[in-house]
Amino acid sequence: MLAATIVAPVGVTKADQSSPPFAAVARLVQQTSLPFLCVEASRGVCFDRQGSELPPFLPERILSQLLGLSEPATIDDVDGLIAYAVPLPSHGGRFIAYGYQLAAGAPLPAELRHAAKEAGWSDARLQAWATDQPRCTAEPLAALLRFAASDIAGDAAVAESQILELSEQLDRTYEEISLLHSLSHNLQISTSPAELVALCLDRLPGLIDAESHLVQLRPPGESSRIWSNGDLPFSIADANQLLIRLDAQESSRPIVRNFIAGSPLAAKYPRLRNFVAVPVREGRHRFGWIISTNLSGGREFGTIEASFLNTIATILGTHVRNIDLLHEQNDLLVGFVRSFVSTLDAKDPYTRGHSERVALIARRIGEQMRLPDEYIEAIYLSGLLHDVGKIGVDDQILRKNGPLTDEEFAQVKKHPVIGYNILSSLKNLRHVLPGVRNHHESFDGTGYPDGLAGDDIPLLARVLAVADAYDAMSSDRPYRKGMPSEKIDEVFRRGRNRQWDGEVLDGYFDCRDDILMICAAYSFENRRAFGDGI
Repeated sequence: MLAATIVAPVGVTKADQSSPPFAAVARLVQQTSLPFLCVEASRGVCFDRQGSELPPFLPERILSQLLGLSEPATIDDVDGLIAYAVPLPSHGGRFIAYGYQLAAGAPLPAELRHAAKEAGWSDARLQAWATDQPRCTAEPLAALLRFAASDIAGDAAVAESQILELSEQLDRTYEEISLLHSLSHNLQISTSPAELVALCLDRLPGLIDAESHLVQLRPPGESSRIWSNGDLPFSIADANQLLIRLDAQESSRPIVRNFIAGSPLAAKYPRLRNFVAVPVREGRHRFGWIISTNLSGGREFGTIEASFLNTIATILGTHVRNIDLLHEQNDLLVGFVRSFVSTLDAKDPYTRGHSERVALIARRIGEQMRLPDEYIEAIYLSGLLHDVGKIGVDDQILRKNGPLTDEEFAQVKKHPVIGYNILSSLKNLRHVLPGVRNHHESFDGTGYPDGLAGDDIPLLARVLAVADAYDAMSSDRPYRKGMPSEKIDEVFRRGRNRQWDGEVLDGYFDCRDDILMICAAYSFENRRAFGDGI
């Protein structure tokens, strides 16, 4: 009786025929010229390949011997059959190529006739099959199977090696994409190039198996810096010499050197076997190099390593260039603002330079308070522009040689809102608006224009309020001389946490000597030297 479920040809699609177990069976058919069925022994399923020249027949007594089969085998059956089987190693023994033939002089077993009829074979077709059957003994058949199986096993080993290599390549590609993804997600202007370099050097050893990796950057206006990891084959001083040699080549493409021995480089760098160097650049601007040295295992650097490092270098170069462009744009903005404010201040010889002095004093207080760099920049710009609204106040009021009337003071008090309205439509200056609008607020809420109190007053405005008050008190006016520093300090102490924020005043007192020097050295004519510090 049959022990296996026979899956008829109509149940096997073309896709099934090209699947790995069927492909292996087809290979065996080509190599041995023997017919085979594909058996999944553990489930007792016998797959009948389309176009098979073998009746689908697998009795229980033979199936039981296929279970756990680990090498090619022949099985002499009591009913005159010689069964043969080859486990398919690339499929973990799950599938077995199985076939059979009639022993010499043996008649067709009744069970085989019944199985062939169930599979749709006619008596004539079955008889023709039996007549055309090659008749041989088990011994040469076993030798033929062993030869074919060794070839299949070799193919399987090659396939497994290729699969392992592909898996490693996919892992490496994933890590490369992961690093590039991390870099692209850290391209905010607030991220320094040094932070991106640290990210690269942390991940590079797992992607390029070299003994060391080095990154040099020299952003515009800054000195050159070098970062590295691993076992550098030269000192930092020698690295600088190598970088000078690379710069001299003016190459915009990766430089690969695999045969250092015997070259002039070997005399200078005896531990250097090979390296790949790629320029960190954007367009025609070059900002440094990335270098990997001494690929492990005696291997040579190639296009894979060079292309990957080139991608990283392009990202770094683009980031450095974007930061440089931002600085250039900021310099243009500050230059315009300073020229504009200087034009306004020049109308009155007594207030000439006031806005820039306030900006410089406020910046120094911000530095003393350890505020972020971008905040200090905003303080400086806000200081330059804090009185821009006075352009809307009558010049006669601004130049009056004496106390103002209530009506005149009410006009002057409008300048913070006028300045705010003038600047609010300028996108690049929106970050300075709180200082322009609220630098006349008092800490106790009695100031103007919004009557804000305490921490509700923007920090930008609280710093400017101290700087503005200092310059106003220390400067000469037509109707009075400037106060001495001791008198100014006394006024500030009395107004602590009433008119001015106590923490900002602490910053002022901690750097008061610097502020005195700034004001003593400043003049309207040499103002450029002071503004270049942002």
